[in-house]
Amino acid sequence: MPIKLFITNNTKSVDVTELAQAITWSGDYQQCARTLDIELISSYTDKNIPVITCELGSIVTLTSDNRILFEGIVFERQKSTDSNTINITCYDRGIYLKRNEATYKFSGITAEAIVKRVCADFGISIGSVATTGIKISRNFVGVTLYQIMQTAYTLAAEQTGKQYIIRFSGKKLNVIEKKATNETLIIEGGTNLMSASTSESISNMINQIAIYNSKDVLVKTLKSSENIKLFGLMQSSMKQPDKQDVSAKAKKILSDNGVIQKIVINNLGNIANITGGTVIVREPYTGVYGLFYIDSDTHTWKLGQYYNKLTVNFKSIMDEQEAGSLPSKSKNNGVSGTWEYLYEPGGGKNG
Repeated sequence: MPIKLFITNNTKSVDVTELAQAITWSGDYQQCARTLDIELISSYTDKNIPVITCELGSIVTLTSDNRILFEGIVFERQKSTDSNTINITCYDRGIYLKRNEATYKFSGITAEAIVKRVCADFGISIGSVATTGIKISRNFVGVTLYQIMQTAYTLAAEQTGKQYIIRFSGKKLNVIEKKATNETLIIEGGTNLMSASTSESISNMINQIAIYNSKDVLVKTLKSSENIKLFGLMQSSMKQPDKQDVSAKAKKILSDNGVIQKIVINNLGNIANITGGTVIVREPYTGVYGLFYIDSDTHTWKLGQYYNKLTVNFKSIMDEQEAGSLPSKSKNNGVSGTWEYLYEPGGGKNG
């Protein structure tokens, strides 16, 4: 599938596809910004090679059949007289969610309303935002916009049982529920699978949780009996605030901290394989069979070849954040709103 690479400076867009020696497009479920790394052919002695202006802050766009795969900003650039390439690192607009901090107080509004409020305040365009209907009260003091949004959806996920991911499509922010879609690709040996590897670990296992109340009295113990029998006792503890039940959260911790299996596959490239999506893998030697969720993806175009490296997971997981704190009842007047902004970027790059 043909791709095109454009660099835009001062409203002038230049097609640099033929000068791109290597292009790497990547993402990870714990990073809200996708990355584009480019090696552009360049020479300060060879006059046959065009001189490309690519300043910091330039807009870079990667397309496939006129569909925008990536639109972002040049954040790093490296060139040397000892090299015939310029190395460029770009991030999409998700980078601004992590480079801006703010202070907010929210009382009894949904996770999706929190995202829309923050986006409105910072001039961020919105695409689709997953509906949860879960109302949240939370104070955020000097934390990043990403932590605010992802914490809101983490709290919602504890009640909906769903997993969510934040990512940008062009200029628009989207909050997406992680689930299988019609774009789920089948990857199997003998066709598009190049290699697969698996590893398993119980190094971070938790198979029992002791729950204590505010007076440090043991309230209850939740356990994974089968894992205790197989691997021995590995206990963690939690404190339960008054008039709250943290059993659901404890059960999720037990579920998320069992046997951890890491699966890495290399396959012929497909642009549908991005973090938050799913693939079906069939590989008999490693025993990798079934539907998997993509935790990280790397797409590489080099020397006429296009291939993927994917880290996949049997379970759908999200980047869980717990920024901010519960409002104090004595100070909370039930009004949601903004206290102050610590920094807001200029130049229109984030919206």
